[in-house]
Amino acid sequence: MRAIRFHRYGDPDDVLVAEDIPMPVPTGGQALVRVHTRPVNPSDVMYIEGRYGRAAEFPATAGFEGAGVVVRPPPNGLPATGTRVSVAARGTWQSYVAAATDEVIVAPDGVDDILAAQLTVNPYAARMLLDHLDLPPGGWVALSAGASAVAVQFGLLAAAREVRCIHLVRSKFQAERLAGGGADIVIDLSQAPDAGAGGPDGWAARIKEITSGGVDAAIDSVGGAVGRLLLDSLRTGGTLVAFGILSGEPIPVPTGELIFRNLHLEGFWLPEHLEKLSDVERKNLDAAVFEDLLRNPEALAVADTFDLADAADAVRRSRSTDRTGKVLLVG
Repeated sequence: MRAIRFHRYGDPDDVLVAEDIPMPVPTGGQALVRVHTRPVNPSDVMYIEGRYGRAAEFPATAGFEGAGVVVRPPPNGLPATGTRVSVAARGTWQSYVAAATDEVIVAPDGVDDILAAQLTVNPYAARMLLDHLDLPPGGWVALSAGASAVAVQFGLLAAAREVRCIHLVRSKFQAERLAGGGADIVIDLSQAPDAGAGGPDGWAARIKEITSGGVDAAIDSVGGAVGRLLLDSLRTGGTLVAFGILSGEPIPVPTGELIFRNLHLEGFWLPEHLEKLSDVERKNLDAAVFEDLLRNPEALAVADTFDLADAADAVRRSRSTDRTGKVLLVG
């Protein structure tokens, strides 16, 4: 079967290779799934580069989610052969995956393959982040990587709770697309006078002006200077949630700001939060996410599709600023 693998960490252009490897053999309670659609997520790229929270065992197959069809069910027979499923398992950038039953979600009616392939990461993260912050109506949240799938989904869910969002993006293209899609406020950092702490003419000052004192919370997927901008945009007592490290740079955190403005800085890693849920909590979360997906399918728009063999090209496209929507690998 086809697989996109890497034998060492590095830039995807340098380390990704298409190989023909044996089909996995399910063990224990696993199902065998023919995967045909997978997104390119930032976590996939970080895994390839060696910057993710899970270490690879070389040679490793990339990919943490996708959609496909069960071709061999687990011993209990469920999900049955032919069932359309979303898969949340390591190694989805290959033709077949042996997945445990808790790594497989039956695709709900009305959810097509494109949505099913993107089901298990960003929709869950968006809802759990919003629930975690628990802001009242009228609250403000700023999000870096504001055109990302998780930010767009978060914005739609927040609007339903009358929580307002400021989306920070990297290009005029992204800013125009988000504004046209109904986002509350969009800031194009490519036009920013200061992407750091922000003086009187900087974006942090502008955000505080818009929000009459600062945002209640910020979700940072970038790190570095952009993360610092978000930190400086918080009101006294506000919270910065570190969700990603797209820049690869640490956030320069002034200790005095944490102390004298009572700021809160915390991390959010989706797998860890999912593992803490009880069976009942997970069932309720699944139902809520399915409802979100059916109500807001536009949050999981697709920018481009590539054949599985062209994974390096797909990663390159996923890093571009002239797109909104996810890049998918098919085949």
